[in-house]
Amino acid sequence: MIRNTLRAISFGAGIVLVVSLGGCSNVVGPTSGTVRFVDGTPVMSGSIEFRRTSDKARFASRISSEGTFHPADQDGNVGLPSGAYEVVVVQIVLTEDLAKEAHAHGNTVPRRYADYYTSGLTVEIADDRTDPVMIVLEP
Repeated sequence: MIRNTLRAISFGAGIVLVVSLGGCSNVVGPTSGTVRFVDGTPVMSGSIEFRRTSDKARFASRISSEGTFHPADQDGNVGLPSGAYEVVVVQIVLTEDLAKEAHAHGNTVPRRYADYYTSGLTVEIADDRTDPVMIVLEP
């Protein structure tokens, strides 16, 4: 009886260990970054997307009010693997019924940054890079 109980506890502990280790993903590359304008002010709303040029894999994130983002693939794995990327920054601002004082979106991102053909934004992630990505937008 005691032997069976110990065996069951050992088996259960083994299952927990395997499941917890299996759930750990290997984070690769930078897991965060910042989008700002050339004057240093952060982009305060919107989203950013990175498209790897080699295979067109996409990594996206919302942009916080501080301009920070955490790029993730379609499965939710955060991080940018090594490679060359094209970048777009999309901001949709609905202000029709708001007074100017109520606009909390900060500076408006120029429309050209919302299209891969016109954004001109690129980033190269080296194999060993883990520091945050900095994206700077010009007016």
